[in-house]
Parts: sequence; C-alpha cells; structure tokens
Amino acid sequence: MKLRHLQINQTLNQFTRLTATEGAQERPLAQQNLLFWVAAEDTPPTPTELADAMGLSKAAITKMMGPLLDDGLLERIGDPNDNRSFTLVVTEPGKEAVREMAEAYFKPMNTLKAGLGKKQFNKLIALLDQANEVLINPE
Repeated sequence: MKLRHLQINQTLNQFTRLTATEGAQERPLAQQNLLFWVAAEDTPPTPTELADAMGLSKAAITKMMGPLLDDGLLERIGDPNDNRSFTLVVTEPGKEAVREMAEAYFKPMNTLKAGLGKKQFNKLIALLDQANEVLINPE
C-alpha cells in the first residue's frame, strides 16, 4: 500500500468532514438535504424523482422523509389519478426550518467559494461531478 494513496484518502475524508453542515445538529444531514431539495424544486417531486435527482435509492428517500413527515416539515399530496403515487411539499413549518438552517447549511460551500474564488470553486465542483460519475459508473 502506498503512503500517497493513504494521504489522498485522508484528504478526501477530511474534506468530507469539514464540508458537513453545522445546521440543525438534531436533524441528520440526510434529512436536511432532502428538506432543502424538496424546498428548491419548482414542482412538488415524487420520491422516485427525488431518488433519481439525488442519486439515492427510493428506500433511502423513504427512510429520510419519514421523520420529516412526522415532524410536519413535509407533507404528502396524493395523486388523484393513482392512489399509490404522491408528491412531497414543504409545509409552512418546513419553510421556516429551511430559513433557520440555511446559513449554517450553506456555510461550508460559501466559505469554499469565498476562499477559492468563483472560477476555482466552479472548477472544483466540475471535478467533483466528474469524480462522482467515475465512481458511479466505473468502466
């Protein structure tokens, strides 16, 4: 095993730890991500659409949305044409939670953007997108 590979892995692990949100510590990051994602959608998404967009399984979405529904931050809106299908919308308390968590939630990315500058930040995001694609679809 090469020391350089261990150093790279440590760098990636540290980056992940340092970019985690400090927001609502009582709410797991996965739930925060789902709440923010639903809030950002122009039209209410289905769990399947969220799973596809977020690169997660439908089971993961279901697990994350349960507590958000229980806490009244998200609401299910049934499809009148298909009793099995529904979309998710952010409730008024959910919108308030998003407003309260927004600064802390986006702080790591805003810090990166300010420190790197817009051009380097965009380059980093593009490289991370490419890296994720390679890891998702290795050839």
